[in-house]
Amino acid sequence: MKNKKMLAMLVGLSMVAPIAHAGVSITLAHGSPAKHVITKEFVEPWKQCVEKAAGSDVSFKYFPSGQLAKIKELLSAMDKGVADVTPVPVGYSSDKLPLNGVSMLPGLGGSSEAIVSAYWKSLSNDLLAKEFAANGIVPISVMAFPPYQIVSTSKKIKTPEQFGGKVIRSAGGAMDLIIKSLGGSPATISIGDTYVALQRGTADATISALASVDGYKLQELAKSISTNGSFGTFVNVLAVRQAKWNEMDSGLKKIFKDCGSKIQLQSARNLDNAGSDLAKKFAGAGVEMFQFSPDQLKEMSSKLGAVHQDWTDRLNDRGLKADDVLKAYKASF
Repeated sequence: MKNKKMLAMLVGLSMVAPIAHAGVSITLAHGSPAKHVITKEFVEPWKQCVEKAAGSDVSFKYFPSGQLAKIKELLSAMDKGVADVTPVPVGYSSDKLPLNGVSMLPGLGGSSEAIVSAYWKSLSNDLLAKEFAANGIVPISVMAFPPYQIVSTSKKIKTPEQFGGKVIRSAGGAMDLIIKSLGGSPATISIGDTYVALQRGTADATISALASVDGYKLQELAKSISTNGSFGTFVNVLAVRQAKWNEMDSGLKKIFKDCGSKIQLQSARNLDNAGSDLAKKFAGAGVEMFQFSPDQLKEMSSKLGAVHQDWTDRLNDRGLKADDVLKAYKASF
């Protein structure tokens, strides 16, 4: 009798009590500071877009600012299953994504929007896509900075000749080749450690986007910053761990990709538009903002042209089809 009463009570409760909706739980991590452009223009807008579109079908466990993994550890965090979604820094992952380093070569694309558009098209190339698949991740959005500039501290670098003998902070990969081609010595230092490296004199300068200069307060140390150089760029690819992707239904996958497309275009345009404002901000703080002359740009372009050949030669020697990738990438602009 008691059992029947208990059963009736449970049936009654089941008819009035709401059933909890178990949405897909996503662990989202990145290594950038809270106010950095990667956070504010890329990761968080994408997250907000997904939350708005998916509602209770998704919930995020959010670990910003290196709480779960530092910038260089993000790809590894997905490989280990610690994170489900991260912005993978291509420059710091050249050992795992060597051919994708084509996106960082100098002289290709004069704006963030142009670079993002070309690289996203190029990700349909089997050779690039296979590198992501081999690492068990699915790319859903791209962020690329406008062409990098030279940021120097105590020792100004305002002419091609002044690159010679300078230790210049690099993100590795193609950026090392860029610095060497101009006569400098690259020092691979993460962006998070750049301020201290410049402050201590470990590096004389860095090649960076104006947005990252601001994000890491490098203008506090800078004496001069160029505004019309074309020293490559840095690309982050927002990617989903393949195993988590396989758990998601087609509707949620579409939301992830649609938000990725929306945010990559939005962030690119915002980065391009912010350039002049940042230059004014830095100048107001006492930094000398300068332009290379047409003759200097021509001289540096000639030297940087060798970077493309060096990059392809190195990867071709490893059995990778870098020539094909570079040709296809150039054609995508």
